[in-house]
Amino acid sequence: MTQELIGRWVAETNDRAFLEFSEDGSLRGSDGANNLVTSWSAEPEGLMIKSSLMTLKAAPGMLTWVPKAKRVEPDGDRLRLFDAADNHLGDLHRQPPGPTHQLGGR
Repeated sequence: MTQELIGRWVAETNDRAFLEFSEDGSLRGSDGANNLVTSWSAEPEGLMIKSSLMTLKAAPGMLTWVPKAKRVEPDGDRLRLFDAADNHLGDLHRQPPGPTHQLGGR
């Protein structure tokens, strides 16, 4: 299950909002304005995201729910994000292979 998580997942409405999972357990991402760097792991309760610190910038179209994710569920080309209370926050979509983007967007 962890192998299907590896890669970059972006929001449908703002490709600057993303999570990128690496095989070594590192995770980077953005809500469209703020960068996030943390780690993830496979736990008995699911694929979990460790807490992280972020800047507090604002930008048009930012998705504030992305950094609130504590658990994720890959489902084909969709990644479902859940908060600490297991509420569904939203979905990201697998970005097809291609040029990589800088942290926080293009």
